Amino acid sequence: MAKNTDEVLLRLVGDKIRELRKSKKLSLRDLAYRIGMESSNLSVIENGRSNPQLLTYAKIAAALDVSLSDIFEVTFDFGQLNTSESVYNPRKHNPKN
Repeated sequence: MAKNTDEVLLRLVGDKIRELRKSKKLSLRDLAYRIGMESSNLSVIENGRSNPQLLTYAKIAAALDVSLSDIFEVTFDFGQLNTSESVYNPRKHNPKN
């Protein structure tokens, strides 16, 4: 069974983060510490099993001293996202008013 395109993209971006981290000779724990995250949570991102917020990606890029676009520099046909079923399920916002 083919993987959902969302899963493929998340895995590619996670692989890219891992590649950049290793090129900077940082351990998972070191990078996690720099961005104020548990290493287990960063591992989930690197393994493509999480869809973090943009701010998290920005913090990762800053800690790696790369641009945000470097993290998303992956070989992927982004047009596929328009034609495939998404696995993203937005949270329902519940205002506290």
